[in-house]
Amino acid sequence: MKVSVDQVYTSVACNRVPEIADWNTEGLVCFGATNAVVIYDTTIKGKDPLTVLCHHKSTVNSVKWVSKPNDTCTEVVSCSADKTGVIWSLQDGVWRVTSTLTGHTDGVTCVCAIYTEENNLVIYTASIDSTIRIWERCNGQTTHRQTIDLHSGLCLTFQAHLLPVVNKPALICALDDHKIHIFAGDEYHRVHTLVGHEDWVRGLDVLNIDNSTILLASASQDTYIRLWRIEHHTEEPATGGIRVEQKLFTAYGISWSVKLDAVLAGHEGWVYGVQWHPYRVDKDTNKKVPVLRLLSSSLDKTLIVWEPDASPTRGEGEGAWVERIRVGEVGGNGLGFYGSRFGPNGKSFMGHGYNGSFHIWSVCEETGQWEPQVVCGGHFGAVEAAQWEPRGLHLTSVAADQTTRLHAPWRRPDGEGTEWHEISRPQVHGYDMASLAMVSSTVFASAAEEKVIRVFRAPHNFLQNFKNIVGDVLDEGSEGPKGASVPSLGLSNKAVFSDADQTEDDGYFVPVDLKAPPTEETLQQHTLWPETHKLYGHGYEVYCLAASTATATTPAVLASACRATTAEHAAVLIWETTNWQQIQKLVSHQLTVTQLEFSPDGLKLVSVSRDRRWTLYQRQEGSTWFETVATTDKSNGVHARIIWCCAWAHDGYAFATGSRDGKVCVWSKSESQASVQTSLGQYALLGKPLELANTSVTALAFAPLLVGDARVVATGFESGVVRIYSFLIDGWSLLYELDNGAAHHLTVKQLSFRPKHEESSGDRLLLASCGSDYLVRIHSVAIS
Repeated sequence: MKVSVDQVYTSVACNRVPEIADWNTEGLVCFGATNAVVIYDTTIKGKDPLTVLCHHKSTVNSVKWVSKPNDTCTEVVSCSADKTGVIWSLQDGVWRVTSTLTGHTDGVTCVCAIYTEENNLVIYTASIDSTIRIWERCNGQTTHRQTIDLHSGLCLTFQAHLLPVVNKPALICALDDHKIHIFAGDEYHRVHTLVGHEDWVRGLDVLNIDNSTILLASASQDTYIRLWRIEHHTEEPATGGIRVEQKLFTAYGISWSVKLDAVLAGHEGWVYGVQWHPYRVDKDTNKKVPVLRLLSSSLDKTLIVWEPDASPTRGEGEGAWVERIRVGEVGGNGLGFYGSRFGPNGKSFMGHGYNGSFHIWSVCEETGQWEPQVVCGGHFGAVEAAQWEPRGLHLTSVAADQTTRLHAPWRRPDGEGTEWHEISRPQVHGYDMASLAMVSSTVFASAAEEKVIRVFRAPHNFLQNFKNIVGDVLDEGSEGPKGASVPSLGLSNKAVFSDADQTEDDGYFVPVDLKAPPTEETLQQHTLWPETHKLYGHGYEVYCLAASTATATTPAVLASACRATTAEHAAVLIWETTNWQQIQKLVSHQLTVTQLEFSPDGLKLVSVSRDRRWTLYQRQEGSTWFETVATTDKSNGVHARIIWCCAWAHDGYAFATGSRDGKVCVWSKSESQASVQTSLGQYALLGKPLELANTSVTALAFAPLLVGDARVVATGFESGVVRIYSFLIDGWSLLYELDNGAAHHLTVKQLSFRPKHEESSGDRLLLASCGSDYLVRIHSVAIS
């Protein structure tokens, strides 16, 4: 049996800190996502634009491109809370770690790198241990050159730049004393301090104005941006006119003057990022020409592009600095922008927001207007569950970031293929989400860290937009609310039937007509689903849910279980889905039930628990009543640790259980077992268990097909790896392994194969996975 796997979709948010994302001249964005570095190709259409690079062992704090003197970018530097910095290099089309910078005694918070005149790479790392370390790579060898001791001070951000005239590097640092410190010299030492900001400086960028002058922009939490002109100092003859105060300092044996050029006031919140427009290349001389245009981002939910006002009495760049463009978020529950970057040629720019979301605006050549673009995005908390709707038309995920998100394929109107995107955010909640059950293609139940189960139904506006974007019809029913909004003081999504339903203090819903995936602002406000029911019955936070699909003879039911330390609270509750009444309480386990799973025909339910046991319930014919038919006990339970997961085969013939002791067991009805009176009833272990040392099995899924007599089982581990095995009575064999870069780098929370239907062609299967690393991924699996 052969298996090949291709990446179809990756969904993740960037980490919620400044300087976590950077955009280069070739259209590639690099950003940190949990412990990974992600390369996002904004030029790709029709396939997944994300490449995930795993190496760091803790949260990534900053990622920067390294520009070579010819402006090509084939290297990235990153730093992490794991006390290291890393240089990534693109070699033969693959990103590899070429140097790991170790030496800091605490998390590294800032990193940048610069090429010197001799073509050596100098890397700077700043850490919570109150030091800045300087490294140099020469002839492929990276060595530690110097440590700058900040004496219990902290470096918040820094920027390295080659000083004009001398062409030697200077390091410009913003420390936690509200001041900007300039370090220079063959042995770096403090040569000057810029004073003026009244709060922490969080963003710095430098622009070469001419052969002797640079312009430094600094952004601060005092809401102001300051522009400092630093130039080679020459004595000028004294004149009687008013002169701007200038300070002098010496670096590399040359005298430099510093003066404050401008103070830009326009933001109403902390300013976190500033960046100068990329240099443009003069067609006649082929030289780089500076562009006096500055991009800033703030927690006031805006990005501003600033330019000097062109005045007839003054030369270019000498007028007062004014706002040229202001864009941003309106409404929603975001808190503004952590950073912003210009795209290639400055024809687009990007902000990354409080919710880890990307926002890109590009200028329309015809109208000159800046228009929001379709971008990738995802959860910014551990993803607890991801489930296909019954026909596999869309995938829904819930996470500890208090959101439910719906992902679907967008058939690009330009004929450039199909891309998966988040197209709706049905639930934006006040609690961390824990579980999800798809009741039908337009109804789901979700559970958070509360005792309540909430039921949501798709509104009319979503159904229209789904048809427009995906091309498939979910539900013909046009009755029902247009959309939903969240009242200011509420947690429940309220149905909106018409404009009259909304009062001024409500989160406002506006029907949107979408032909492409929505932007972040639209997702936050205008794609909510109305909440139709709340289900009360559990004594503690609901931990897991499962729903059976309705068939011609059996109605759909919902099963739920909560955190528990006693048999009473560990009971599984069964709910009718027509009137949402509780109809049964199944008592079997002693501790929290970790997963519930219905068989494909909806007639059986299996539960696995922290008490190291599983229980199988059978539905009585023609009713919604379940009874216990098999369970394990100390004499026949194979698992010696917590059972984390379970899964049914697509034909209902067998189910599998996976546990913390690295075992996967397959169980099925056995003729020989019928005469033996044990707690297993008619069920027995099928073949031998898969036993793996020093690992924990956290997710399982059967592929919806048989290959000969073999079953294909996808297995997710606590390490983040996903392995695909074939299972026969006489043993297990490994078919394929998805490593941390291809799968997850933290615990895999759920695996799910897309349901196979008559209309789905070929042997390619879609495998969805989600994990504690905030990632939702879909892979195409071909089995031959």
